[in-house]
Amino acid sequence: MKKIPGIIVRDYAMLAAGFFLFFTLMKPWGMQNYVVESLWYLQSMGCSLMIFLFSLLSELVVTNVFHLPSDYSKEWPYQIKREVLFLLCLIIVLAAVIGQYFTIIEFGWKKWYYFWNDHDGNFTLKWYMNNAAQDVVWCIFVEIYWYFMTKSRMKEYRIQELLAINESIDKTDVIPEPKSEVIEITGDSKESLTVSPSEILYIESVANYLSIWYFLDGDLKQKRIRNTLKSVEEMLAGYPFLLHCHRAFMVNIRFITHVEGNSAGCQIHLFSTEKTIPVSKANIEALRNALGQ
Repeated sequence: MKKIPGIIVRDYAMLAAGFFLFFTLMKPWGMQNYVVESLWYLQSMGCSLMIFLFSLLSELVVTNVFHLPSDYSKEWPYQIKREVLFLLCLIIVLAAVIGQYFTIIEFGWKKWYYFWNDHDGNFTLKWYMNNAAQDVVWCIFVEIYWYFMTKSRMKEYRIQELLAINESIDKTDVIPEPKSEVIEITGDSKESLTVSPSEILYIESVANYLSIWYFLDGDLKQKRIRNTLKSVEEMLAGYPFLLHCHRAFMVNIRFITHVEGNSAGCQIHLFSTEKTIPVSKANIEALRNALGQ
């Protein structure tokens, strides 16, 4: 079973504390009328404790049953799906538990079933649905907190990710590997390029052509060939220092000087050129792994 990160536990503790203040100070929907006034603080504390415990339970369900653990490296669709499932689990359980809790406080243990009966003694979900509606209202404030905290943590993860990449770059000399064997990169027509893969700086896909930038006797050269990036990637599959970092780019990681960016994306800076190369979010982990080789 996967564990819940400490930062998430702290979030739920803050959530429970917030509800305690809400119950204690605002006394929503006249709930204090159903208990002894002097015991209201203890009742609201018990309610907040249940919110904390069942938040943890809902987190465990989302993490281990739905296989959506807390992961701030994931994009917003993942975060939203995770949060929706968490709220559904939490509201379904809390609507019953808290309703049962206040029913027992008001009528005692022997009449716990009052929560599930109407005034005629027939089974009903009226009180349960009423509690669920109240929980949805409370969760609006939870979602405001969740949105800003998730946005902040995703940004922080992105910053740490870029720092880790640049740390890997700092340990790598900006020098190509020893000159490898020469290969011929062919195009769909008669043009071709004979080059050492270690001397390729980057390859860019432009329309139906590839723009190959490479070094020849220390000078940066360019060659346009009619071909697809996928086809050339297959030709260069045996050279792990040439990384497909974006749908339109391959780059020689040995020439990377640093990487910069923000939550919207990142760009590679290369030795001997001012052009920056974009890195798609799906390929950031591949870039880290390649630099760690």
